[in-house]
Amino acid sequence: MEEHAQSLADELSADGLEVLLDDRDARAGEKFADADLIGCPVRVTVGRKIAEDGTVDVRERAKGEDMAVSVGELVSTVREKLS
Repeated sequence: MEEHAQSLADELSADGLEVLLDDRDARAGEKFADADLIGCPVRVTVGRKIAEDGTVDVRERAKGEDMAVSVGELVSTVREKLS
């Protein structure tokens, strides 16, 4: 999963988006809370679903809704959420 996360972070960054990759050895809940505390407007969670069906979870902090997004649509979805 770490390789997928790094690859997607690189892809988002190459498209001009500012990316914070949290690769700490911490529980997911702790990472999510920290992302909210520092004000990340969009959170992309790379989990086991990427291997199962090629999707990641995208959460817009303002709305508090998670949605599954295919890897191929990630950049456009994040751009849409930020506009």
